[in-house]
Amino acid sequence: MPTKLLCLALTLFVSVHPQNTAMAWSKGHRLIRQWALAKLPAWQRDLLGEEALARLGTDYTSLQDLHASGKAPELDPYCLVPGVSLSLHDVNAAEPSALATLWYLDRIAENLMTGKTDEAMKFLGVLCHWNEDPGCPGAHSSRISEWQLKTLLPPPKDKEHFNYLFGAGGIMDVGNYTIPEIDYTPQLLGRTREIAALRIYQHQRLLRQRAGTHIIPIVQDMMYGDGRQADKQRGIAALDNARHVADVIFTSICLSTGRFEDHQPSRKKQLLTDWLPEFDGQMLPHPYYVTPFLVNQAMDNKRQLHSLSFTDKESASEIRSGYGMGTPFSLKFVFAPGNIFERFTCRVGLHPTAGPAGKVAFAVVVNGQELIRTSALTATTSPVAIDVELPETDVMNFSLQTIASDGSAPSHNLTVWAEPTLWQKAID
Repeated sequence: MPTKLLCLALTLFVSVHPQNTAMAWSKGHRLIRQWALAKLPAWQRDLLGEEALARLGTDYTSLQDLHASGKAPELDPYCLVPGVSLSLHDVNAAEPSALATLWYLDRIAENLMTGKTDEAMKFLGVLCHWNEDPGCPGAHSSRISEWQLKTLLPPPKDKEHFNYLFGAGGIMDVGNYTIPEIDYTPQLLGRTREIAALRIYQHQRLLRQRAGTHIIPIVQDMMYGDGRQADKQRGIAALDNARHVADVIFTSICLSTGRFEDHQPSRKKQLLTDWLPEFDGQMLPHPYYVTPFLVNQAMDNKRQLHSLSFTDKESASEIRSGYGMGTPFSLKFVFAPGNIFERFTCRVGLHPTAGPAGKVAFAVVVNGQELIRTSALTATTSPVAIDVELPETDVMNFSLQTIASDGSAPSHNLTVWAEPTLWQKAID
């Protein structure tokens, strides 16, 4: 389809069907995209040119929405990733997300570097929309259903026709919200396509989690308030999303051109606590009933919260990050591409609130294989340092495991993983 006809079709689709199919942003896509584009450095704006920037910020904001209607097969080249089955609206599993993100980064680069800037903008537009939908406080960021929300927050009689999470008749992308105009410098997510794909996925998951925190305040205000607080929450979510999309666009162009500014460092390590684990809810014996682990804090057998520490006073100082964890438990993560990190380090031991009947071994497991298992540690044992090499693998299923010893008491098996750190491979 010629560019002018494609733009006309997109304009008609958005104007005639603003919410009929949307489950996330509607006008938010354009607000987010244009905010992000305005933050690009001058050299990137000059490279793309005003016409391409305009199309990326307006005409190419919702290509997969048009494609999803089944009436735009001409968009197949941009919205169907060869050999990969996934939704270009949601956070997917790690492996298909990695394959698809790498494919989009490659299509953007090859078109941009062969002078096909408009084609590159279509692929970039789809990648951006995919990273915008999970940032909307709606269906794509909710872990609970419409029915559950309406059970917990029932609407008044005069508002029973509203959908909470969905676009048609919904309340998530309405109102008069704007994105605050603040200074922002886009961040480089990786100096290689693999690192960029890994971190785009990581940030997309974090974005979805944060977007979900706005749902209840929006529902409460729309059902029982005047809507002003709901607009404030929408604006906060959109700003968070716009920063992420600015990073995605900036990183895509840097990778395409091989141009990396000196002030954009390549990170050599990353704390594991910066990542979201693959955790959907699980209970353990006393005291970790609700969640079997806590980030950057620990719980005693009376469910009181404490800073992370070890029983060995010489090793207890300055634990800046980590997990307090019950036993037995396996905290799981998935990294794809999986060949980014070469080492994992941390310190492990029992928390000072653990009792004399505590006795726990610690293990690091990758793709079902134990890389290391400590001896059983007690409340009087000094913490143990772990430093293991990580295997070369396309997808890394990584887990931290606490293993209770026979005869130990669950309420005494209170453990600490101190400063768990992933070390990135050197970039040639």
